[in-house]
Amino acid sequence: MRMFDPLYGRVDLDDLESQLVLAPEFQRLRCIRMCNINSMLVSGASEISRFEHSVGVLKLAQSWCRKNGAAGDDSVVMRAAALLHDVQTGPFGHSLQYVVEDNKVDGSFVHDDIYYGYKQQYHQRLLATASYKGTVFSTPSILSRLWPRVAEAIKGAGKFGPLISGTLDLDNLDNVVRLAYHVGVATTEDGKNLPTLATQLAVVEGQLSASREVIPLIERWQQIRHRLYDLLLHDWAEFSAKAMLTYAIEKAYEATLLDQQSWLLTDSGLLDHLESKGVGEHQTIGEVIRRIRAGALYQPLLLASTEDVNLYRLMSTTESKRLLERKVFDRLKAEGRSVGRPLVHFILDHKKTSRAVRLRIDGGNSTIEIGKNSKRLLIGLFSPSDTTPTNKEIAAAALEDVLREHSNVQISRLHDPMDEVLTSDTKSPLQLDLGLS
Repeated sequence: MRMFDPLYGRVDLDDLESQLVLAPEFQRLRCIRMCNINSMLVSGASEISRFEHSVGVLKLAQSWCRKNGAAGDDSVVMRAAALLHDVQTGPFGHSLQYVVEDNKVDGSFVHDDIYYGYKQQYHQRLLATASYKGTVFSTPSILSRLWPRVAEAIKGAGKFGPLISGTLDLDNLDNVVRLAYHVGVATTEDGKNLPTLATQLAVVEGQLSASREVIPLIERWQQIRHRLYDLLLHDWAEFSAKAMLTYAIEKAYEATLLDQQSWLLTDSGLLDHLESKGVGEHQTIGEVIRRIRAGALYQPLLLASTEDVNLYRLMSTTESKRLLERKVFDRLKAEGRSVGRPLVHFILDHKKTSRAVRLRIDGGNSTIEIGKNSKRLLIGLFSPSDTTPTNKEIAAAALEDVLREHSNVQISRLHDPMDEVLTSDTKSPLQLDLGLS
């Protein structure tokens, strides 16, 4: 089998790789986005699938194996782990996962632990129902005795774990540049540089190692990552859509319309399910999903950030957010303001916009850290209808006051990321001759 990738060109697959790609659990990834929402205003991010991304990670693993002489079982484990690392991603990825984690939903799954998922029958009540479009999942049987090693690597453990799931791994290399390329803040040249960087990574005594010569490529990757996540986290429509989808998922779990088996749904399948079940006493769920699909997003009242990340633990549960919304709504009513009930959402930016990379240099004892980790809490407050500037300020001030009841929080308003990104030099490719090819 051969495929054609927008970053790397032709990708040739051997018989085992082809079997894994055709497995139903991998085919399902064609209907799972890389992003946690179907983006409206960052349109290039809207439809990229985890299927495409996973094939790209496989290409990097193939290059790594050739360059580093991996053969036999080692080669199979490395390539299979690269290909299957996202196979247990739920619909809309982290949007579903965070609700499950923040609210301790029974039967929650571990995204990167597919061995656990398999032992739990992929979270289906019967092993026979662990299927996609009527075809039973098959990757464990295809990989046979190597399945535990592949699952271990996907979890970040074992001989190749740090190269598959670590601070800087083949997954992170590809997903950042791939998404940035489709969005428009990375170039084809950046994509061509990825195999060079990937093949220079190694694991020495459990720690990531690389040569000094690839440090400029790592710094370039960090720059791209910062611009990309600036768009994906700060754009008001991205923020609003995530808030709305999260709200609908939270309400659906409360109403037992979703359970631990729901991870098997695709993106569109989740929206269809929530819309069809969101009737009668649950009509709010259906209304929110229809608005997301129609692009009728809630309007921003406040987009801000704070360095007090501890607020996330206090405020991220469904109960805490609904209480905040009621307090803001009551403040607006007390001021004689007529607005719809607001919606609040928090995003924990921990190593998302910026990620430090710790490296052992040239396999020796010298270790360096490149860049810094972002660590802040993003705060979004939204209204179901247009409102006046005065109402926005009253609502924003009300939320800030409520948050200060829990912390001496310092809040800064977010900038419009498109004002900065479109005039940046991020699209200028890095021209390097590292002599490593």
